[in-house]
Amino acid sequence: RRTEILTNHLRHDPPTATTILQQNGCLCYSPPELSESNSVTFDVREMRRLLDGHNLEERDWLFGLIIQSGLFNRREVDGRVFVSPDYNQSMEQQREMTMKRIAYLLDRGVFRGWLTGDGPQEELRKLALHEVIGMYDHSLAVKLGVHIFLW
Repeated sequence: RRTEILTNHLRHDPPTATTILQQNGCLCYSPPELSESNSVTFDVREMRRLLDGHNLEERDWLFGLIIQSGLFNRREVDGRVFVSPDYNQSMEQQREMTMKRIAYLLDRGVFRGWLTGDGPQEELRKLALHEVIGMYDHSLAVKLGVHIFLW
């Protein structure tokens, strides 16, 4: 089915005045909450295992640390917790917050073994936690990457 759709996109004749405004099936979007039931039809844990691959418990632990702290701009909306950097701050304020976040994570053992750990398991742990940090704030991940991964 997917190949058929892609082939149709590639083999279309140039549009005429009458075909320009025609509806195309793959250009229509209907949010899943309108067309699907609320029940998940696949195993979320299995999907995470497939996508994340390793160190799932430690990734969850770090997400937990991030959403617990006010340093990460925690907001709760309709029962869901969101965290995101505050890009409305000045560059100096953002740098200060980045250092406070690093200190917070350091105090909680996030960076244990990042420089001294040996072996593939320690390397995978470091990469997994760095991915989690990068999902929150790229500038925080870059700062850590420059000072630790380029060591």
